[in-house]
Amino acid sequence: MCNFQFVIKTIPPTSPLLKRYVECFYIYSGEAKSNFRYWAFPHFNTGLSFIKGASVRRRKFCIEISESAEDAVAIEILGKYTCPVLIEYTGKLQEISVVFKPGGVSRFFRKHYQTLAPDFSQELENDTWTKFGEVLFSTQDFLHLLESFLLSQFLDDSAYSLLDASLSALEDVDDDASISEIAKRLGYNVKTFQRYFRKHMSCSPVEYRRVCRFRKSMETKLSDPQLKNLTDITYEGGYSDQSYFIKEFRKLTNHNPKDFFKVAGKIDGDKLVWEIK
Repeated sequence: MCNFQFVIKTIPPTSPLLKRYVECFYIYSGEAKSNFRYWAFPHFNTGLSFIKGASVRRRKFCIEISESAEDAVAIEILGKYTCPVLIEYTGKLQEISVVFKPGGVSRFFRKHYQTLAPDFSQELENDTWTKFGEVLFSTQDFLHLLESFLLSQFLDDSAYSLLDASLSALEDVDDDASISEIAKRLGYNVKTFQRYFRKHMSCSPVEYRRVCRFRKSMETKLSDPQLKNLTDITYEGGYSDQSYFIKEFRKLTNHNPKDFFKVAGKIDGDKLVWEIK
């Protein structure tokens, strides 16, 4: 059972440029005896976390973050995944996370996202970010410090027009074009397009489209729980029929849709949707 001695908060970026690529900043602060566990579901966003005073242990689709005698800062970056991930916090911890919008993380690193995050979770190996992590928790005005750092790392985004067009096409639940048709529309053969997309998004176009449809259907229901039935959610989410919709939900959440919407809940407004254990 969870011992709820912690604080969770999301904060939107203030910089107009960062608003284009960052969904929010996420803050977690746990006390000495706190314990918090939740299931995180597949997402098109990307989380990168600075965690002070913690050891991080990864098992199969499970991340255990526990209080450590060391006061160092670990940096964790999530990759893409198509099943729930169990995350557990234990003890006195401080975490400041950047939640990047789809494709946003690519604008702040010279290495491709697939190279940075080939697995569902890993330590970020980057000297510049590591040095910044050492000073991030040294001030109360961490938001200003974090935004200034991100702006200093921003790369010219003129090279990402293909990525933006790819994301736009795959996120459109009303667009039922095949991946090969989308590739042709963008001026690429399907294999080249798939390699390019995986390099920047660390997943295939098919996997990304699956997650987008799941998230769309989830947001549709959670935004209007009284009025939306499963049939409405099925078709508004871009699914061809209800049996396929139910099958996909089981794969992505380990629940059928009815059970999922009973256990999933919004945290701190509507930025986070978890199943708290």
